[in-house]
Amino acid sequence: MSYSIYVEPDNGVKPIIKMIEKSRKFLYINSYLLDDPRILKAVSDAVKRKLDVRIIVDGRPYGINGDDGTHDEISILKKTGAAVKIAPSRFEGKNVFDHAKYMVSGNYAEVGTPNFTEAAFSKNREYFVITSNRHVIKSLTSIFLADFDGKKAGNSPRKYLIVSPGAQNQLVDFMKKEKKLLIETEEMGDEPEIEKILVEKGKHVKLIVPDTISSTDVSSVNQLKKAGVKVKYMPANRLYMHAKMIAGKKVFIGSENFTKSSLEKNRETGIVLSGFFMVPKFKDYFKHDWRIASKTLSSAKKYSKKYRSRASAEK
Repeated sequence: MSYSIYVEPDNGVKPIIKMIEKSRKFLYINSYLLDDPRILKAVSDAVKRKLDVRIIVDGRPYGINGDDGTHDEISILKKTGAAVKIAPSRFEGKNVFDHAKYMVSGNYAEVGTPNFTEAAFSKNREYFVITSNRHVIKSLTSIFLADFDGKKAGNSPRKYLIVSPGAQNQLVDFMKKEKKLLIETEEMGDEPEIEKILVEKGKHVKLIVPDTISSTDVSSVNQLKKAGVKVKYMPANRLYMHAKMIAGKKVFIGSENFTKSSLEKNRETGIVLSGFFMVPKFKDYFKHDWRIASKTLSSAKKYSKKYRSRASAEK
């Protein structure tokens, strides 16, 4: 029942490829985005080994043209030979997505923050685990098969995972129990219960967000700063903060953002981890990121602008 922790961009795509190569009998992947050619090749090879390979992706990813599964990614995925489906219709409405990021086989399960894209494994801060825990394997398998068949997944997977829709109470309970919180997140979001917790904990919270956060998120972050929350901004051109990580005595990682839609409408998956050897690793990476992040949003944006100017001059 081991857990292996991987952090991007340090570990690269090899752990994902290795898990696919080790898969036996079946391989199920649910990823909001999946276009890394190295993963596509590994999936194609798994099909050639006669595995039952199935993939679920969102049919309407934000910012990508082609509603209802007509964007290029779908046709590329089908060329692998895998059985490919668009997420159930309840996750394909306006501002609602299948935003999950996980992979499961008969002997391993992977869950965390990265999409299966080249950027995730080369430019982003991402966290994921690969585990042989049979409860996690069974839970992710049941979610996948339910979604693949357009059915409800039920409540049993929530015993071992934090699953949306319905993740708000699980995540709020987790955060309430922690005295201090170290948080890395791509979006600040609009979930009032989470904002309330952060305000109440105040100076006991450290938060890192990317310098690309929206104006609405900037306003939310400023309110948190007034309550004593310590905030830093990661220049996107230094390290893109795509992670969704909350560390205390235990650690949460997953696909969930701090938004109502993410927690209560989307398909999302996350996991809470504990243990003497696991938690310190996440905190060490947070400390590293805290050191290299900027104290102000303007200084973070200035760094990114300088980086872009230098890169342009070198072309």
